[in-house]
Amino acid sequence: MKEYKFEDFSIGNSVYHKSNTNLKMIVIGTDPETYEIKCRWMDKNGVKNEDTFLFAELVKVDDYNSEYRSFSISSL
Repeated sequence: MKEYKFEDFSIGNSVYHKSNTNLKMIVIGTDPETYEIKCRWMDKNGVKNEDTFLFAELVKVDDYNSEYRSFSISSL
């Protein structure tokens, strides 16, 4: 998995938490003093949730998806 720097994240990025790639979140804020990223997501009931994570806990959706899409199938 790609290693990120704090500067790699910006408002509007779609991200996953490394421990739960089923939940897509949107970056809504960054704090360069604490290296924290504030994210928002909607749960299954349409309730808006927000939480703050260290940048090291997150992975960008596009990078994560492209890493797992690049595989090949060979037949005998």
